[in-house]
Amino acid sequence: MTVKENKKGAASALFLAIALFCAGFAGYFYYALGGTGIFTMAVAVICAVFCVKKIFQVSFLRIEDDGFFIQKGGKSAKFYFKDIKQISIREIDAKRKIDVLNVKFKKGGLDRKLAYGLMQPTGDDDAVIYDKYELSKNEIFKILKQKFEKQS
Repeated sequence: MTVKENKKGAASALFLAIALFCAGFAGYFYYALGGTGIFTMAVAVICAVFCVKKIFQVSFLRIEDDGFFIQKGGKSAKFYFKDIKQISIREIDAKRKIDVLNVKFKKGGLDRKLAYGLMQPTGDDDAVIYDKYELSKNEIFKILKQKFEKQS
């Protein structure tokens, strides 16, 4: 099962960058703001370039029978269930109701260099899977947990 990264935020930021460019254009040509209008248009173009890059970047989480594969742009890695001790949803802040999808690896099972940028290592053997995907972290957790328990 492949879960794509959610690109709605990048698309809405692109829309706002276009609106910012239009405001800078109007400021330069209609209101004679000069350098301010040019600066606004330059910032808008830079923002738009990063948004377009993010929208067309290949990023996904693929859950397979023996593990899960994460790709973000040019970086990718596969993490095997045989190296994982536990998959859980961990509460970080009870007041704000913030929780994360946590993966606890067996001793020496987490390659921090490999995981960096794909997951957030939080300890020697713990990592957090980012929740920037089209499915919620609870849905991803259920699927991962089912596949993990089949392997155990």
